[in-house]
Amino acid sequence: MEAMRFSVEPSPSGGYFVRVAGVDAPVSRHDTEEEAQEAAASYDRGVRDNRVGDLQRLPDGGEVLVRAVRPEDKPLFARGWERFGEESRYRRFMGVKRRLSTSELSFFTELDHIDHEAIGALDPETGEGLGVARYVRDRERPHAAEAAVSVIDSAQGRGIGGLLLRRLTHRAAQNGIRVFTAELLTSSHTMLHLFEKLGTVHVTGRRGAELCIDVELQVSDAPTLELALRSAATGHIGRRDGAA
Repeated sequence: MEAMRFSVEPSPSGGYFVRVAGVDAPVSRHDTEEEAQEAAASYDRGVRDNRVGDLQRLPDGGEVLVRAVRPEDKPLFARGWERFGEESRYRRFMGVKRRLSTSELSFFTELDHIDHEAIGALDPETGEGLGVARYVRDRERPHAAEAAVSVIDSAQGRGIGGLLLRRLTHRAAQNGIRVFTAELLTSSHTMLHLFEKLGTVHVTGRRGAELCIDVELQVSDAPTLELALRSAATGHIGRRDGAA
């Protein structure tokens, strides 16, 4: 990975921003300069210690590292956002979105791994983020959770989205979730196909170009896979041989 350079600067509205070189949007906002400096140091350590995870081979022969998302991943999300095309952003957020806010970066990375889980895929050579799948439990339906998956444009079509959704499904089952819900554009045939591989899909509503679905999850009870997924989610994961 090209070395990330972090800086701290005052926020126009008060407090201090942490920024990463090459990205317009700030990574996080803090009340004091000391807190911002501590956060920048944490991001720097996270980047340098990033090549950990469950190494998985893709159908095309390539490999990715798969692990649970952590708070130190905010710079990866900020940089990864720059690698999504306009169409990919539109499909993910159902509209035009130019940048991620600091509050969104916090939401995406500061998780309890029970009601809100996210599994990321990283390039094992560079440590850069390639994609992420997440669920957020529905408070009104605790057995259900809204799920979504995003893969940067250059890594699409390699099977990363399906891999991440399968991992997410097992984590959801461990936490008592039996149904995924999702809102898709009716033109998102690839995304619908990925959800169909997880279980039975029921269309629950249509709003113009949007499709609402429920997915009844089918989960394997293979103990070795569950053990690996628990390890990935809790951080007890093996370092890739030769990684820095």
